[in-house]
Amino acid sequence: MVVLLVVGLLAALAPLVYTQARHVLGLYDPTASSDGVTLRTLPLRGSVAYSPDGRSLAAWSDNGTVELWDVDKGTRLHVMPLAVNTDARYSNREVVFAPDGDTVATELNDGQTIQIWDTQTGVTRTVIKVPVTHPDGLMPLRVSKLVYSPDSRAVAATGDHLQLWDVATGTLRHRIDVPARDAAFSPDSGTIAAVAERQGGIWDVTTGARVHPLDPAGGHFSWTVGFAPDGRTVVADGDRVRAWDVATGAVRWSSGLYEGDKPVYAPDGSLLAARNGDDVWLLDPESGRRLRTLRGLHGLLTAVGNNEQVDQVAWAPDSHTLVVRHSSENESWANTPQVWDVRTGTALQILKGHQAPVHDVAYSPDGRSITTVSGDGTARIWRAAP
Repeated sequence: MVVLLVVGLLAALAPLVYTQARHVLGLYDPTASSDGVTLRTLPLRGSVAYSPDGRSLAAWSDNGTVELWDVDKGTRLHVMPLAVNTDARYSNREVVFAPDGDTVATELNDGQTIQIWDTQTGVTRTVIKVPVTHPDGLMPLRVSKLVYSPDSRAVAATGDHLQLWDVATGTLRHRIDVPARDAAFSPDSGTIAAVAERQGGIWDVTTGARVHPLDPAGGHFSWTVGFAPDGRTVVADGDRVRAWDVATGAVRWSSGLYEGDKPVYAPDGSLLAARNGDDVWLLDPESGRRLRTLRGLHGLLTAVGNNEQVDQVAWAPDSHTLVVRHSSENESWANTPQVWDVRTGTALQILKGHQAPVHDVAYSPDGRSITTVSGDGTARIWRAAP
């Protein structure tokens, strides 16, 4: 009984001690100028995607179906039929809009099926059954991520291999022998970059031939690869963030050991955002030099074992602001993403209202709203900071 009382007392005092220690030690809390204003709440659970014109949202719903919603009216446009039975509890796969807005795709929960729908009718266009790779037909080629080509003609699937499929016909264009963790098409749709743990490369989309290797130089890759908006540079994270010249395949720059990860280019290419623990670093894309730090909760948290991490950074279309989402392990900020002004390094908004950790954020194409999706079974559409 005494032990229980002591533990309870310590638990009650911990938040107060923590707050006072932060004040005394001068640790930084990102205090925003305002709370976010919720414009609309929708019953969605999984990752969301805006249509290119910003008029509709696609996502997994709370009951385990893929749905299309009208953003302005808050009405359901289509409940899109699934090719295989799925379990609503695990319906958190990414939904991806084609850049031309004509189709939307997702990987179903069996890890073997890619389904593509017509966005105007909600009718299935293509069902792609991923081939098995085990000689006895027992091991499916698991799919982990889908990426549309900018011309909307191909969709790439990462997993045990990198696969490129034709959107119109559902036929396999190329199967590249690399266990891809992430992939990204070049802006002109001519090449695709992908990384595995110890290898990577850039491949020609038409022929499937490798154009350049991406070598981690004895290190390793993590989970992010991306092209610069002008198509001249590829970045990938791992033990370091590295940037390669697309034309030559030569390394342009690399960060220090374990300095930053999940690099994301600003839409105009002027900055590169990388997470570093609880902070977001804004880097010069040409040199990798750190220009500014958006400081999150850090310092004492590491000492007490609460390893808070930035899980996602989403840029506004004008490249002036970004929204930061923290991991579900972060009890302080998991439910409340923050919006930052990248020019001043100040927090503009805290998006309060979700009752469970947020696991996806997205800006609308016009930059006027932000959508957040939470484990509480809702998606909130917020008015974005000007």
